[in-house]
Amino acid sequence: MENNNINNDITEDVTENIAEEVTDETVENAQNEKEGKKITPKKLIVPIIIVIILAAFAVLIYWDKVIKPASDIDKEVGVKVEDYISVGELKGLSYDVTQKEWDEMIYDDTHYHEEVNRVAKETDEVECDFKGFVDGKEDKNLTMTEQPIDIGSYTEGVYKAFSDALIGHKKKDKIKVEVDGKDVKELAGDEKDYTGKKVKFELTVKTVSALVSEKITDDWVKENYSEEYGINNKKEFYKWEKECIVEGSVIPALWRKALEKVKLKAIPQKLQQKVIEELDANTEAEAKSQGMSTEEYKKVFGLTDEKNEENYNLELKSELLMWYLTKKLKLTASDDEIEEKYNEYYVDANVDSPEEMKKLYTKKEMREVVLLDKAQDYIYKNAQVKFSYKISK
Repeated sequence: MENNNINNDITEDVTENIAEEVTDETVENAQNEKEGKKITPKKLIVPIIIVIILAAFAVLIYWDKVIKPASDIDKEVGVKVEDYISVGELKGLSYDVTQKEWDEMIYDDTHYHEEVNRVAKETDEVECDFKGFVDGKEDKNLTMTEQPIDIGSYTEGVYKAFSDALIGHKKKDKIKVEVDGKDVKELAGDEKDYTGKKVKFELTVKTVSALVSEKITDDWVKENYSEEYGINNKKEFYKWEKECIVEGSVIPALWRKALEKVKLKAIPQKLQQKVIEELDANTEAEAKSQGMSTEEYKKVFGLTDEKNEENYNLELKSELLMWYLTKKLKLTASDDEIEEKYNEYYVDANVDSPEEMKKLYTKKEMREVVLLDKAQDYIYKNAQVKFSYKISK
C-alpha cells in the first residue's frame, strides 16, 4: 500500500545513521568472540549505554523529522487528514499523449483570428451580441454580449443556427434567427425549460475575423517566442510544446486519476466551506474577466447546482490529498519558492506586478500552490507516461 511505502522510506532514513554508529562496536565484539576473548563488564556497559543514548536520539530525530511536522500540518489544515480520506495506490498511474492531442496543441499555437473588413465565411470568428425573445418578450437567460461564434464549427443546437445565419454578413449587420426551444438549453442551462416554444433571436455583428495559419520555421519561432520565452528555433519550440502538454494536460489528468484513488470517509465541515468559498470566488473572478455576470458565466460553462456540487467534492478531495502527501513526503514551501510563484502567476491573474498579486493572494494561499505543485509532481514522476506522437516535418 502507498501508506506503508512512504512510511517505510521515512523509517529507513531515521534509522540509517544509528546502524552506522553501532557497527564498529559490533564488529569489535564479534572479533573478540572469534578469538575466544572474554568481554569484560566494562566493555559490555559502554556499548549498552551508547545504544540507549542513540535510541533516545533516534526518538528525538523521529519526533523532529516526522511526528512534529505531521502534527503541524494537522494544525494548519484544522483536521487530521487520515481521519477523512483513505488513499489507494498512487504509483504507476498512466497517461498517453496522442497524436490528436499534439496536433491540437500545435494548431492552437500556429492559428489565430485577425479582424477583417468583409462579410463572414467558413472558418471566420464572428463576435456578436444577441437577445432572445419568447412570446414576444426579451428573456435575460437567452441574452448575451460579445460572444465569439466560430463559423462552421458546430453540428447542432443554437450555435449551429447562429453560425449558419452569420455567413455572408459583416460588421454592424443585424440578423434575426428563430430556433426551437429545445435547442437553447446550452444557453439557458437548467434555469428554464423552453421545450415546445419558438425562440426568436436578434443578433448584432460586432467584428469579423479571418483565420490566419503560420508555418513553423526557425525565423517564425525566434520572432514570436524569443523575447518572452527565450525560444529561438524549431527544436526548442517543440520541446517547449511538450512541456506545455505535460503541465497543462498530463499532470492535471494524472492528478484526477489520483483523486479516483481517494475515498472520503467523512466531510470536514470547515475545510469544505473554505473550498466552496474559494471556488465561488474563482467563478466570479473568471466571469468578471470575460465581461460576464456570474449567472451568464455559469450558463455558458454549464455550472449547474449539480455540477457545482460535484466540483466542490472533487476540490475537497484534491485539497485533502495534497495535505496527505505533504505530511507523508514532508513537502515544504520556502520563501523563495513562494516568491517565485507570485512572479510566475501575476500575469495570468491579470494584475500589473507581483506586489499587486500579493494583495489578492496571501502568502499562506501561495504556499498551498507550491505544495500542490510538488504533490502533483510526485504523482507525475511516479506515473507511466507515453508520448505517442510524431512531429510533422
